[in-house]
Amino acid sequence: MKRIFNIHEAPIIIFTLVVIVLFSILSPDFFQFDNAWLILDQNLSSFIVAIGMTMVILLGGMDLSVGSVLALTATSVGLFLSHGFPPWLAALLGVCIGILCGAVNGYFIAVRKIPDIIVTLATMYIFRGIAVGISGGTWMTNFPEGFRFFGQGKLAGVSFPLLVAIVLVAVFIYLMKFTRSGRRIYAIGGNGAAAKLAGISVARTKFTVYVWTGMLVGIAAVIFASKVGSVQASTAGSSLSFEVMAAVLIGGGSIFGGVGTVAGTMLGVLFMGMVKNGLIISKVSPFWVDATTGFLILLAIVINTLQRVRESKSKEGDLV
Repeated sequence: MKRIFNIHEAPIIIFTLVVIVLFSILSPDFFQFDNAWLILDQNLSSFIVAIGMTMVILLGGMDLSVGSVLALTATSVGLFLSHGFPPWLAALLGVCIGILCGAVNGYFIAVRKIPDIIVTLATMYIFRGIAVGISGGTWMTNFPEGFRFFGQGKLAGVSFPLLVAIVLVAVFIYLMKFTRSGRRIYAIGGNGAAAKLAGISVARTKFTVYVWTGMLVGIAAVIFASKVGSVQASTAGSSLSFEVMAAVLIGGGSIFGGVGTVAGTMLGVLFMGMVKNGLIISKVSPFWVDATTGFLILLAIVINTLQRVRESKSKEGDLV
């Protein structure tokens, strides 16, 4: 039992189980397969974007622009489709735009050494403004049938976007846990000065992380546009940045860097999706959904913080 509680993700796992039991009591419809699939399906884009945000926060940084990158990418894909581009090419170009946005952030943060909050706050407005400008402020709709596959199609009987999300999560869990790149990210977030003295290229690692984040947002944007079937540049992904940052912190990440896991973040996204879904199914007034969600997020973060403090004291005791 002690080993279970020492698992980094233990608090969010326990808290998620408590929420499942609570909402199952409040509404029998909550603990149903169809509802479980609905929660997963509605949050697939968030799962993918949150992978990138995990790496950014592990570096001790933040990215306020991911929602705007999603809006710009999805709007661009809509424009490509409206001009007759094949769906696969429009999707590929959309991912490339996401990578380009990530490279812009990475250049100013890693190379020019401008604080990430300033850079991403600026690009949040720039990318959103470009999206609104190129769309003329109108909805992007009437996507061709072939494009729906990316958000609604199936491969071997399994949802294609779910397969994409599972593959990406598995790849980045492996990357963070078993490769040099992952260890460099943890090292920089834990102690940037020591990492630099150890010969780690801090600038290159930071740049790479922001490029990866842009790529992941680009993929999420294609799935989002295909699944929803329309895009409004001024509102698409408007709260995404704060939602995925909250998911990272709920999943055991530290805003100061060096602490967190991709698996924990995925549990954080799932937890937030379950809370919103459960409140709606339980017929809680829509006016109170955001406030209740915020309270539960705060409670989960406090529990995680106490868990990390306990772990730190335990390690200090072992050293004495």
